[in-house]
Amino acid sequence: MFKTLIAALMTVGGMAPAIANAEPQTIASAGQGSSTYNYALAISKAANTDSDMDLRPQPYDSTSQASPFVNSGEVDFGLENAIAVRQAMLGEGRFEGHQMENLRLVARLLPMRMTLGVREDSGITSVQELKGKRVPSGFLQAVTGEALISTMLAADGLSYDDVERVQIANFTAMAEAFVAGDTDVLIHVIGTPRDEQVSRNVNGLRALQLGGADDAADQVKSLMPVASLQMLEPHPKLTTIKEPTQILQYDYFIYTSADEEDATVTALLQGLYEGKDAMVESVASLEWFQPDSMYVDVGLAYHPAAITFYKDNGQVQ
Repeated sequence: MFKTLIAALMTVGGMAPAIANAEPQTIASAGQGSSTYNYALAISKAANTDSDMDLRPQPYDSTSQASPFVNSGEVDFGLENAIAVRQAMLGEGRFEGHQMENLRLVARLLPMRMTLGVREDSGITSVQELKGKRVPSGFLQAVTGEALISTMLAADGLSYDDVERVQIANFTAMAEAFVAGDTDVLIHVIGTPRDEQVSRNVNGLRALQLGGADDAADQVKSLMPVASLQMLEPHPKLTTIKEPTQILQYDYFIYTSADEEDATVTALLQGLYEGKDAMVESVASLEWFQPDSMYVDVGLAYHPAAITFYKDNGQVQ
């Protein structure tokens, strides 16, 4: 399965310390217009304003496609969810037998908050009403797509056996299929420019509440141990959350290669530490980014320069 995945993934090719590299630095994301591409733009804006960096997004078909290139040092940084980066670093799941031993964490970016989204005029008001509906599946170019949908369906007592599968390649293709009317639901990443645009394109996006099953929390932990169900309150910047809504949440990380220069890692962290306001201007959900909580012990190795930075800023003892 891993060989199939990799074949699909590789179809596309204060003062911070001065950075020795003459070349611009790169941060990998999914394709232009995707949630992670917008995160990469926001991070680059902060890094380039508040550090000595020239950081630029490097889009791929999916974030999963980038991990081999970050592992080899061809790309400086990557963006990835806690599930996929753990699999890559430990050689688990789709990376079984193909551990990316050179990957190191840099920072927790934000809690990624999501649910299943439907058209507001679809008449669908609950996850239970997705029975027999067209649901994206496959996600050959993305590690977590089917796992996320399986988890969110299970929180309401459903599975892929209860819906009609529609094969798609990645998260960008998922959004395009939804807007085109080829599917009835998508993974709605709350507060992102991509999904705000999707909502406009379909004349309104409804965020479905998760957790209707009696054992919803146990189902989530069983299928996705790094995730949890959380209640999200309405906020003026979250246009699809009109009432308190229970959603799925897990952390998103910035990662790099163990061989990345210390000065480059430190400069990025300095930009993040000082640049939240600039980031929020670009992506509303980055309001959830907490500069004083970029370090979290998830049992995975951090780049040494990141550990030094967190010690200096009191996040690591």
